[in-house]
Amino acid sequence: MLDAVELHMKLPIDVWPQYAIMGTADYKRRQEFLFKDHVMKFPLPGTVDTSARDAALSTMFMHRMAHIQQTVQLQGVAVVDDPRFLYLYDDMRFKRNIFYWRTFRMNDLPPEIITHIFRIATWSTSTPADGTHIRLLLTWVCNKWRRLMIEDCTLWSAIWFRDPPPYERSLEWFKRAGGAPLDIRINEHDVDWKSKDDDWRYKEDDHRFTADQMEELIDKIFTKVSQIRMLVLVVDNWPPALIVLHKLQEAAQAGNVINMERLEIHRMGHPFVWLGSGFELKGRSSPVVLFGGQTQALKYLCLSGIHIDWNTTPLNNLSTLDLRKIAMNAAPTLDRFREVLLACPRLHKLSLDGAGPQPASRKPDHKPIDLPHLKVLIIGDFSVIYTCYIFAQFKAPNIRDLTLMNLNNEDYTPMIIGLTGRLRELRLLTLYTVNINPTETSKKAMVRFLYATPYLSYLRIASMKWHVIETFNEDPRDHGLGIDPATQSLSENRIVLCPRLQTLEFQQMSGKNIAEWATTRKELGAPLKRVYVNSPYMTKVTAPEANMIQKVVGLYVAPLGSTTPEERELATRDDYGHLV
Repeated sequence: MLDAVELHMKLPIDVWPQYAIMGTADYKRRQEFLFKDHVMKFPLPGTVDTSARDAALSTMFMHRMAHIQQTVQLQGVAVVDDPRFLYLYDDMRFKRNIFYWRTFRMNDLPPEIITHIFRIATWSTSTPADGTHIRLLLTWVCNKWRRLMIEDCTLWSAIWFRDPPPYERSLEWFKRAGGAPLDIRINEHDVDWKSKDDDWRYKEDDHRFTADQMEELIDKIFTKVSQIRMLVLVVDNWPPALIVLHKLQEAAQAGNVINMERLEIHRMGHPFVWLGSGFELKGRSSPVVLFGGQTQALKYLCLSGIHIDWNTTPLNNLSTLDLRKIAMNAAPTLDRFREVLLACPRLHKLSLDGAGPQPASRKPDHKPIDLPHLKVLIIGDFSVIYTCYIFAQFKAPNIRDLTLMNLNNEDYTPMIIGLTGRLRELRLLTLYTVNINPTETSKKAMVRFLYATPYLSYLRIASMKWHVIETFNEDPRDHGLGIDPATQSLSENRIVLCPRLQTLEFQQMSGKNIAEWATTRKELGAPLKRVYVNSPYMTKVTAPEANMIQKVVGLYVAPLGSTTPEERELATRDDYGHLV
């Protein structure tokens, strides 16, 4: 237990053992090893009195945590951004907790308090796989914990059908959930899906749902169709996806009440392509009317590679509309798309990734739709003309999180020009493979766009041409910006674009360029506070590059798909910057 990370504190960050870096798989494996090693070496709680030793070790690690905090306070700015102190502090906290919980009299608490603790433990996990594993672990501790766990229906209401057919475990959880609202996820497995509580020994290609297999499973699940609050389906081919849509329609037509608030259907196979003779499946014709028209409870709709009867399906008061990879001839018409936007005045998130309304001629009385509550916008995989066409359909002055992705093979400068001045409240900008030509006209357009986003504080980039990122450090005065209102002349002081930018997250970018860019920001008086690299791409950052970045700003690892603390904080602030 004493082979702690502090042994490596004098080493540069790039030569640390991998298990010392939070967010990596090695770090997680080390935590699991330490815990298992402790459990195996010590007697079961209650068999031998180790309370004095446990309390002493817990106190020792707590004192070490306090010492780390004091060291950081004494050394000040020299170490405040050094991630090694955070790693060390987290390591000490983990070890303290191992011994602290051995001395805590958990079973003396009232049953309702224990149940509440179980709920916090279960729903505080970062991934569905961890949630599954935690629930299993809690039922294995003792008879009392198992009884309390099984008696609480809400602990089993989130079910991920990821065990092998015939899904005995998932259906047992389905039974334990009783009358609680259900959150259900069904997906075919990929190479990363396996976890310790699963026993799936087939190859990936051996498990692709057929229409009959999906129908058999859905028939069992839909015995509680009115209890389903969320349904997420991830499949490869059309037939199982269409079966689910048809079954939802048939359940409503049979008189069942549909209370579903969130529906996600992802067809992950060939985009836009129908592999078969036609859109008819087992005597059922497509497209379907979603929920047979019972969509009054629906707040979150995500359709990827699949479509519905747009004209007949009521879509009102949505908070999220997420459309992906839908062929243009199967997409809603422009008039219907605008009707949906008008019917969702409090729309919070709009995502259009390779899916959008069918183009139509602009009417003489065309007026952009006001979306004052839209905070998150994702646009991807469109031509430059169609992208500008989409942006012309609505006004959303309060967007705080904008993602532009897979916009390549053309010069998207016209899109940047069209967005300039429309995103003053922007806080988080994501640029994934967005092509802007290296011309003076494009550079000026990009500078003007950034100049009009003064509150931007978080930048996420991937596979971007470096000349685009360099524009963040341009002098706006060189492009006619920064005129002093009093003198009507250019300001004498150097103006920094996006002066509140504090966090950078990157992948598939040059570490050397990132370090030089961060150095320039620091010299301009607008230093970054943190730089994150996504974990799968950490190995692509060389040791010299990591050292270069580390000399300027703290370098951290962000697991792919996770949200960083800074991103979470931005999501919890209101329009005035206060925490909500």
